[in-house]
Formats: sequence, structure tokens, C-alpha cells
Amino acid sequence: MDPEHSPNPEVQEYGKDVTILLKIMRHGDREGNFLVDFGRATTRQRAQESGLKKEDFDAVKAIGSPVHPNPDHPKQFGRALETADIYADEIAGEEKYVTRARQVLNFEHLKTPSPYNHQAVYKAALPTNFDQLSPEEKVVASKHAQTVTTEHIFSLQTPEAKKYKQEIAGAFAFLIDHYRKVGKRLHAHSRVLYSAGTHSPMPEFLLLQEALVHRNPDGTETRGFQTGAEFGGAFDPSEAMTINIATNDNREEQPLRVTFDNPERPQEEMYLDPVKLEELKDFYLQLHKDSESEK
Repeated sequence: MDPEHSPNPEVQEYGKDVTILLKIMRHGDREGNFLVDFGRATTRQRAQESGLKKEDFDAVKAIGSPVHPNPDHPKQFGRALETADIYADEIAGEEKYVTRARQVLNFEHLKTPSPYNHQAVYKAALPTNFDQLSPEEKVVASKHAQTVTTEHIFSLQTPEAKKYKQEIAGAFAFLIDHYRKVGKRLHAHSRVLYSAGTHSPMPEFLLLQEALVHRNPDGTETRGFQTGAEFGGAFDPSEAMTINIATNDNREEQPLRVTFDNPERPQEEMYLDPVKLEELKDFYLQLHKDSESEK
């Protein structure tokens, strides 16, 4: 049974001691709009490095943004959806559940106009001889351009930019809330992994919206990050962070712990503030109240 279509949550045995790992990842390396083989290989490597095994889970499923479907892919997956599918396949093989597109992870689904020209900023940061570079050199140049682009949007503080970033953070709050509800419908002691493919800079905005609380070495707590540099900047291709959605034996929700796969990013105890998430989710739903595709 698909974990998202499980039985009545009011039955007492459902929702007890459940864990859902929601692994939000940036799509792999690409050329143009589509993944390249190097990017696919890197995604498989990231899955292997995670230490996650098929035996750890009752279900493994990929979801992702459907933007830019690839006509050469057997299922015409776009780069983000394909990345998530590759990750889930590396963990569970043929036992993974059917991969599903989610518009909530798609930047083209946003209602707020972009406050900057992404392509113009990105291309201006590429070397003029980009097309002549080797595949390895293109990876380095692309990473630099993405970093420049991400820091540009991080720095924008206009009302339009703040609304844009808040909507993106709200999209992830909506997604997390959805899987919190899914957890209440799962059989007791269920363990589920979702690989969620998206685009950068999108997950980063959730970290900048005061939703993330992290404990400092001295025991104090800090809400959110003020700059992207504080958490290591834009995500690399195929890089992920994990939201741990869990309940205890009394069906009570546990703190929404956040971890970065990249060991060079902050590794202190971090969790999401459910009150702030609710605020962000409501903001997103208000903007999308006429859309039924994600409700």
C-alpha cells in the first residue's frame, strides 16, 4: 500500500512510533535543462554515502519537481524528479514505490513573481568560454555561478523579495505538514523514506525564515540563519538535508529534527519550529487558495 494512502488515523494502532525521513535534495549536475551522466553518478554516490539501506525502511518513495521534462528519459522525468528517483532506486531498487511529481517543489508553480532575473545573474557569473570547458571544469564554473546567484537573492530585502522567499519557505512548510499527517495514518512502527527533488535556491529559504532553531555550543538557541554563508551557502548538486518526522509510542509528534548530509555544514542539534511552520504554511495556502493541485 502506498504510504500516502494508508488507513484511518483514528484507529489506535496507526501513527504510533512512526518515522518518516523527508530528504530534500537539489537536482544533480546538468547541462542545459537536463541531467548529465556525471550528475546521475553523483546522486548514486550520495545515496551510497548516506548509509541508508533498503532494510531500514518499510517504504521508499521519490517525489520531485516536474519542471523541464526530459523527452529522452523513459518516463520523461525532469532533472529534479529524476534525481529523487535515482536516489530512491539506489536505496530500494525495484522495491521503491512509484515516483510522483509534486508541484509544490516546482519553482514554476510559485505565485509571487521572481524579484530578480535568474538566468541573467547566473549566466553573467559564468566564464565567457564556458562552452569550451571540459565537463569537470563546467561543474566548477557552474557551482561558482550558482553561489553568486544564490548570494544575490539572499541579499535582496525588498518587499517583493521577502514575499518571494516567504512563499518558497511556505511551500516546504506545506510539504512537511503533509507528511506529518501521513505519519498519523501509517501502521505502528513504520519507517518511510521520501527523497524529494527540487531546485536551488529553494530549500535554503526555509533555513532563512526563522523556522529553524539550532542549539549553540554554549547551550543557547538561535532562530534561523541570517546569511547563507552561516550554513555553508547554496546546496551543491545532489546535496540533501533531512527532516526527521516522528511520533512516539503515544502517537505524540516529536521535534522536527533537521540534519545536513554534508559534514562541512553545521552539525549541531537543529529542529523546525512548528508554530513558525504553521505560519509559513498558512501564508502559502493563502496564495494558493484557488489551486487544488497541492491540497
